[in-house]
Amino acid sequence: MDVIKLQKNFFTSELQDEFIENKVYTNYYRLKILSTVMLLLTSFLLLTDYKNYQRGLWSVSTGYEWLFYSHVALGLGMLLISSFYWRTNLQSVKNVRFVHKVYEVCFAVFLLLICAFTSGWIDQRIHGQVTVYIFGCFIVAVFFYLSPKISFWVFLLSYIIVVIGLTHNQPDSFILNGHYINTFLVACIAWFLSLILYKSRIQDFLHLNHLESLVRERTKELEEINQQLIQEIYERKTIQRKIYRMASIVESTDDGIIGMTLDGIIIDWNRGAEFIYGYSEEEIIGSSVRRLFPSDKKMELDKILTTISLGTPVSHFETIRQRKDGQIIHVYLTVSPIKNHNEKTIGASTIVRDVTTQKKIEKEMARMDQMNLVGEMAASIGHEVRNPMTTVRGFLQLLGENKNTAKYSDYIPLMISELDRANHIITEFLSISRTKVTEFASHNLNNIINNNILPLVQVDAIRSEKCVTTQLGAIPDLILDNKEICQMILNLARNGLEAMAQGGNLTIKTLVNDNEVILAIQDEGEGIKPEILDRLGTPFLTTKEMGTGLGLAVCYGIAARHNAIIKIESGAKGTTFFVKFKATMNNNLVKSVE
Repeated sequence: MDVIKLQKNFFTSELQDEFIENKVYTNYYRLKILSTVMLLLTSFLLLTDYKNYQRGLWSVSTGYEWLFYSHVALGLGMLLISSFYWRTNLQSVKNVRFVHKVYEVCFAVFLLLICAFTSGWIDQRIHGQVTVYIFGCFIVAVFFYLSPKISFWVFLLSYIIVVIGLTHNQPDSFILNGHYINTFLVACIAWFLSLILYKSRIQDFLHLNHLESLVRERTKELEEINQQLIQEIYERKTIQRKIYRMASIVESTDDGIIGMTLDGIIIDWNRGAEFIYGYSEEEIIGSSVRRLFPSDKKMELDKILTTISLGTPVSHFETIRQRKDGQIIHVYLTVSPIKNHNEKTIGASTIVRDVTTQKKIEKEMARMDQMNLVGEMAASIGHEVRNPMTTVRGFLQLLGENKNTAKYSDYIPLMISELDRANHIITEFLSISRTKVTEFASHNLNNIINNNILPLVQVDAIRSEKCVTTQLGAIPDLILDNKEICQMILNLARNGLEAMAQGGNLTIKTLVNDNEVILAIQDEGEGIKPEILDRLGTPFLTTKEMGTGLGLAVCYGIAARHNAIIKIESGAKGTTFFVKFKATMNNNLVKSVE
């Protein structure tokens, strides 16, 4: 009865008619197949009746004859019903008429009553079972979605017919009572099953009707916003074109642009970043940005991400990073938070500019400014200091020859030695000056090394129990000042010897690479500390107890006057000084001297 209440509460008259029509249309094809199957089944049953007749069972029990008549009635009914279903063609729910509804009810009533009559009046005379009635009840319950009232009266009427038949035709009271209970339970269960299926059908219909109503409403809403969508599509296309332009700019810029999560995982990587760091997009995407940090800068990322997570950008931050090949580079960073539509920070965008070259230029300019200043000072005061020192030295020599100063004879040579040392420092000091006249001529580095440098360096090496080897390649002649180049090579070679312990080996190399003549002096010392390495060439910077700090400054000055550059590579296994000269137009190679 809950279904009846549900139907009354939710169904308007229009919905009831629509539901019934929909139900009839949905059942139409199933009942069409069912009537055909029942007709074929009747043919089989009539064939069975004929065999029973031939075996003489009709004379044994009148039940077989009555069974034949019931099958004939079933066949005629199914023939009529199936012919109706096959003759009628329902194209849609709108084609459903009242006659279709009546035929569905008549089909169910006829089928169930035939089953009730067969089980109550005929089967009791043959084998005393009610199987046909049970099948009939469940077929009607499952295949026919009858309304609760109609199904109630149909099952009640069939139950009455089967009970009357059982009463008249079942002589065994024990079996009779059992059939009363079984048929009652079957009728009740079938009716409740019918109610459940009907309720499910109503719920499906209401749900479908509700969906259709929603579709109509949404369709109306969609029609109203269709014009808005057209406008939005136009605006989005405009924005998309702008995004493409911006993406093209981002991808083509020389600055590196990196997108990452708040955990430091790289999610975006443009060509500029690939050029700066050396990693391709396939190599770096999904990796931690810590991969780009030198070992002593790992904690820097945590500070940056903490600042970004608070929504605060990091602007014009100068630091160092590490390339794929291990090279340390100087960079300027601008790190900005990436926010979603809720203004929540979900990542960070980093703009990277490689300023390594700029830093080198700035450092070189600062060093050159210092060299210029020292040169100007040397040019201004060098001679003024040297002249009095020459006079003092001369008088000391005279005093040394005087017998009255014999008691100072131990001190006068020491004072003259110190004056000579000071004079040597002034000489080096003067060599820094750009005002010094340089005498250029065509020379070959190999000849200078073999004839002028190697004998002096080998003597120093033998005294300190060290070795000197040369690897002189075929190189062109260069326009050089012989004396200055000798001074530069000798300074670098002696620095290398002093940096090594006993047994160390100093290697002097020459080679040609990329239109450059390269002089390389390599030692096997402990290397130069990073904090000292960046300041090499600064006047008066020295790590030696008796050093003046002018030797490398002089070397840098000589290199500058020859349009050459000095590069340094230093590590735990030693240091190599590279002096790179631009090759002249004279490409006549000179065989290396063995």
